[in-house]
Amino acid sequence: MAFAQSKRVHLIGAGVSPDLHFTRLGMRQIEAADCVVYYADPNLEKVFDEAAVENRVTLDDLYPHGGVDDDSYQAVLDRIVRLLDKHDYVVFVQQGNPRLGVTLADMLQEASIAEGFDFDVFPGISSLDTLIIDTDRDPLEYGSVIIDANRLILFSHKICPEFDYYIYHICSVGTRKTNIDDPSADNAIGLLQEHLLGAYPPEHLCKIIESNGAGVGSASIVVEVAIRDLPSALDEVTFGTTLFIPSVGRPPVNQAVLDLMMAE
Repeated sequence: MAFAQSKRVHLIGAGVSPDLHFTRLGMRQIEAADCVVYYADPNLEKVFDEAAVENRVTLDDLYPHGGVDDDSYQAVLDRIVRLLDKHDYVVFVQQGNPRLGVTLADMLQEASIAEGFDFDVFPGISSLDTLIIDTDRDPLEYGSVIIDANRLILFSHKICPEFDYYIYHICSVGTRKTNIDDPSADNAIGLLQEHLLGAYPPEHLCKIIESNGAGVGSASIVVEVAIRDLPSALDEVTFGTTLFIPSVGRPPVNQAVLDLMMAE
């Protein structure tokens, strides 16, 4: 089934805390939309209520506990595309930044080509933005690696401990299941720990962070744990947590480059 090019699906980032982070650009799309699709969130509902958004469709029934990620993504994609039968302009609101760890962004882009509707993405404040505040570190100053937990171990990523690491999706190490009610279920976090111990001393401290993004005095949850104790901290892991591993030491200096930078 092909749609007229006038049909549009726009993916809008709602930020980490939607009631604080929703952009004016995003709100303009919301106000112009025929239908708004989203995952339930009290803060997001507050935004929609204030903007008098009437035609809303939630997606929570398509993301069951224990389901398989790919099946849930496909069900969400199918629902969004079917809405174009009745509506010309559908806005899909996604928490955070829709281009950071959001598989549906790529799936919607592919569907737009196959089905013939317009697709665009509008930014939101990501957890990476707020993690930078939570860790009180400039990721450029220290040098940083941002990586998904499963990709880190699946592809045997060679860790460079002299750089900071932001490891996403530690809620689903070694599993494709969406265990919403209990992220510790089926979580093979020991595989991640084993890989980390190949690069860090067991006593090296890292942080499990559930970022709130509200700035100073925010309700971000930060749990410090040694890598040797990572499996025992699994109860602290939620679908909103990221593992931050600070660097150990500094990388060797390229003297030729340093001389060039210091030359008068």
